Amino acid sequence: MKFKLLIIILLTFLISATAQNARSVGDKIYHDEVHTVLFHPMNYELDQPVIYLNNMVEQLHLQFDVFADEAPYLYYTFVHCDNQWQPTELAKNEYINGFFQDEITHFTFSVNTFVSYIHYDLLFPSVDMMPKLSGNYLLVVTGEKPDDIYFTRRFYVVENMADINVSVPRYPYDLNLGKEKQEIDLEVTYPDLFNSRADQYSNVTIQQNGRWDNAVFGLKPTYIFPEKLSYANNAKTVFESGNQYLRINTSNFENRPEKTRTVYREEEFYVVTLHEDTKRNTHNYVNDEDLFGEKYIYLEREYLDPTIEADYSQVDFFLRWSPYMFGKDVYIIGAITDWQIDENSKMEYDVERKGYKKSLFLKQGYYDYMYAVKDNASGITSVAPVNGDFWETNNMYHIFVYLYDQARGYDRLIGYSTIRSH
Repeated sequence: MKFKLLIIILLTFLISATAQNARSVGDKIYHDEVHTVLFHPMNYELDQPVIYLNNMVEQLHLQFDVFADEAPYLYYTFVHCDNQWQPTELAKNEYINGFFQDEITHFTFSVNTFVSYIHYDLLFPSVDMMPKLSGNYLLVVTGEKPDDIYFTRRFYVVENMADINVSVPRYPYDLNLGKEKQEIDLEVTYPDLFNSRADQYSNVTIQQNGRWDNAVFGLKPTYIFPEKLSYANNAKTVFESGNQYLRINTSNFENRPEKTRTVYREEEFYVVTLHEDTKRNTHNYVNDEDLFGEKYIYLEREYLDPTIEADYSQVDFFLRWSPYMFGKDVYIIGAITDWQIDENSKMEYDVERKGYKKSLFLKQGYYDYMYAVKDNASGITSVAPVNGDFWETNNMYHIFVYLYDQARGYDRLIGYSTIRSH
């Protein structure tokens, strides 16, 4: 009981202190020694952490590194959230079967790396601890004390009830929104549509790639039909198309990695300096495959184990840009910075070099990234000023459909679908 109350109180405090909306909470690291958190379905390294209520055999795979000489004792639990990622008032025993927390017992020390770390590995749900309701969940990894939070990660439990049909028309319904924007039109059907007053009690979330800064929450239907709900012709579902992600590959330091100007080793770690990036907003669109902003940890030498033999390096980014923008900041976005718009992803302006610079400490592998500009007055983040805005861009959209259960007081996650814009 004490553990339950501490976790709920602490998480509520963190969420309210960070922001009053879901865009800035969820996937956060609270200990500087935590690096390279990977969280995906087992054997699907680039997918969202989604599992299905009627098929808990399909587990989620959590991996992360801790920079430490000795392996700390780490534990995990999860907290049920509503469609806006606020903790629900449900008791732990209402949404968890088994223990309310468990230890992460599988860890391995790095081998033959200049930067020493401990690699942790967890598969869940397990027979000892399993979600019993659908919905949004926040995975919480702590130290021995439950208020010592190392990091948190979102995941989803779906009960597959809704049929979701999605399309991306060539032009948005309102051309004043921009001819190059991507509109996501969807129709949702599920049993007992009007018996459950679904138009009032349903909510839809749309996420572009892994981004939360431009995600749409609490979407209501534009049109209500006897057999379906339509979310077409809604300005909220019109997204900036952007451009294909840029990429770096640091899987082999001996052969100069892709896009790399220099590679050298300091006393304690490698330093990788990339070629300068420039604006792409005046260029023609180039169809270049990407990972929709994700990252993939691997080594070019296949006989090595990247989980414990991949090294870390300081990677130096530079975006040529003049003059300096007052009232706006530039960020590196993607899984490379955990999709966060924060100090870790924020770039610094270099007056002498006339551009924005940033150094990230990254494990060897393949990383997508993109530059985004945030207007500090409005809080709106846009990728178009640097990368351009092209309807042809191939984005991945994730659609989550929720239905509020009035009797039990929580948002059921009754449908999940993805669509590529092209």
